[in-house]
Amino acid sequence: MTAVGHHGHPAPLWPPDAAPAHHGVVTARHVALVLASFALLIGAFARPIDAPTWTVPTTVRDSAPGEQLVRASAVAKLRVLEQARSAAQLVWDDSADRVLDESPRVKLHAAITRATQVAERVRTSVVWPGTTLEATVAANAVALDHASVALASAVSGVDDAVTAWEAEQARLAAEAEAARQAAAAAAAAARHAGAPRAAPAGVAGVHIESIWTSGGQSEIDACRGSVNVAAVASYLGAGFYAAEHWSCGGSAWRGIGTGSLVEFAGYGTYRVAGLVGGLSYGVDASVLPAGYAGYYQTCIGGSSSNMTVWLLTRA
Repeated sequence: MTAVGHHGHPAPLWPPDAAPAHHGVVTARHVALVLASFALLIGAFARPIDAPTWTVPTTVRDSAPGEQLVRASAVAKLRVLEQARSAAQLVWDDSADRVLDESPRVKLHAAITRATQVAERVRTSVVWPGTTLEATVAANAVALDHASVALASAVSGVDDAVTAWEAEQARLAAEAEAARQAAAAAAAAARHAGAPRAAPAGVAGVHIESIWTSGGQSEIDACRGSVNVAAVASYLGAGFYAAEHWSCGGSAWRGIGTGSLVEFAGYGTYRVAGLVGGLSYGVDASVLPAGYAGYYQTCIGGSSSNMTVWLLTRA
């Protein structure tokens, strides 16, 4: 059925909920459409253009099987690295002032710092599965391996340095003990030497000794008098270390005991403070007590197993 308009023309048909737009009529449908469009426009401008879009982490069960295996391996490596880092920190702390060279400890400290950085980076990318690609997880696993190897190498270097330091301390202790025993032997010899005996040569009870040169065994073998072995003198902190064969003048010291005066031409007059005897040829100078002004050495009766050293102080 149609509606009849003016002058008998048929009027157009409109939907039941609408009316003609002429004559300024606004229907409820128009209002709804306008409000919906305005809401969409406001929503578009209300959201910042640069606002980040956060992805909710998935679980390991949501990941591909291959990525799950790689991620699980990286997590295991992370735990190994963190345990190794803790152990390395203890080694670094305990080695303070116990190395001869600080460079191994510097290397270990750098390895610990690097391991900390790697662990922190891997922890943030692996602990939350789904936030990283399989390739990134695999790369993290490689970084963990490298950090663990670097830590192990640096710890080994510090362990070796501490071992060397301990060996040096043991050597110094043994050297000090040898010097102490030599000094005790010298003191014992001085106590049992008895009263000073006059030397067979010299003036007014003073034996005159001539040091003709400085050198070593070849000069001593030249048999021209006593020889200053400068290297031994320097080691003992003395002005000279005179050595002479028994047959080349050393026999003149047979009667020189503790308290006797000896004049070394060009060096001055010295008093015998003690003797260290019974030494074998080739013995290390560390068996002698250091700090005397001078020393004189000869082999009693020419025996290389009965070398005697006189300890001299300035008179």
